[in-house]
Amino acid sequence: MSSKGNRETEAFELIEGHYLVGNQGIYKVQEFLGEGAFGKVAKCSKLGSQEMYAIKIITHVEEGMEEFESMKLIKALDPDENHLIKMYECFSFQNMICLVFEILEESLEDFLNKNKCKATPLTYVRAIAQQMFQALQALKSIGVVHCDIKLDNIMFADKQSLKFKLIDFGLALETEELSTDTDVKIDIQVNPFRAPEVILGLPLDESVDMWALGMVLACVYRGNYIFPPKSEYETIRAMVLCTPEEYTEATGEKVRNKNHVINFDAMIDQHRDTYEMHDVVDHKAFFDLLKRILEVNPQRRITPSQHLSEKRCYQDEVVVAHTQLGRKKKLKKTSPGAGLARAGLRRRPSVKPGLKSGLLPVPFSTSVPVPSPVALRRLRQKGHPA
Repeated sequence: MSSKGNRETEAFELIEGHYLVGNQGIYKVQEFLGEGAFGKVAKCSKLGSQEMYAIKIITHVEEGMEEFESMKLIKALDPDENHLIKMYECFSFQNMICLVFEILEESLEDFLNKNKCKATPLTYVRAIAQQMFQALQALKSIGVVHCDIKLDNIMFADKQSLKFKLIDFGLALETEELSTDTDVKIDIQVNPFRAPEVILGLPLDESVDMWALGMVLACVYRGNYIFPPKSEYETIRAMVLCTPEEYTEATGEKVRNKNHVINFDAMIDQHRDTYEMHDVVDHKAFFDLLKRILEVNPQRRITPSQHLSEKRCYQDEVVVAHTQLGRKKKLKKTSPGAGLARAGLRRRPSVKPGLKSGLLPVPFSTSVPVPSPVALRRLRQKGHPA
């Protein structure tokens, strides 16, 4: 057997209770959290400390050093503020590369599987979207592309407070390298999170991460993939014929296999039947954002900074609308809809059923509640497309 084969065997002989000698201390393997082609991830304690760590044990030294170099690219970013995995150290131990990370809770993949791939509350989707937009904006600011955003690589940092972090920078590249090196294009992303420009071999930039994030958000919202995941052909076919109406118009046939097309109305209805906490306006606002993320043309695809900027503008206008509404209420003893409010009800905005193929006008807010119908009318009077 080759020396490389011997090294792999030795790495996988590591068992619970073994010690790993690092640069900043000695770690004891408590249990294994998972394994893959790269090696294993172990939950470890540090001698003399109560803290627990997740150590990624990589059997191929070259691959381990590549991931370490990728992590060095983001060392200038605050991992907590930008929702990125925190790395403490890297060391070599018995022909293995060990990367020491903070320990997180569970991945979105495990979360969905544990919930039997059921639809996820919109509150979760909003939190993931907001925090991952911030993460991608931070990566863009230093010219880095993650290149492997998927359910497995977004984890709960704290499920109770809905804190998430982006992990696994093993495929991360500098934007300049991604846009000029044609050899890397076949090695990034996995189906069904692979952007259409990657599948088609077109020029690439950081917008590939936005596409992958859009697929993650859609998957979490629905509880399953929105495009067939088995092959690139099926994925591209579903992208081109994305709604039952468009499929019928293009082929002259009615939809038989719903897995090949997206019925947004059905997704919203199913989601609202499961969770009644959000108005239909919230759901349509989410699909507005989703359509802008899953824009096939990467030049027209929304960027993290665009969304975050739009969100801030929307928050400011909502605050103004509510402030003006509060002043008006002080002048009137009874406001419109007060009877409904006393009864514990509120008027719902008039929304036409069904989603059009164009963009919806309602901004997707990740923290601000949907304004009341009166506030919406005031926003329209001020020229806002609410």
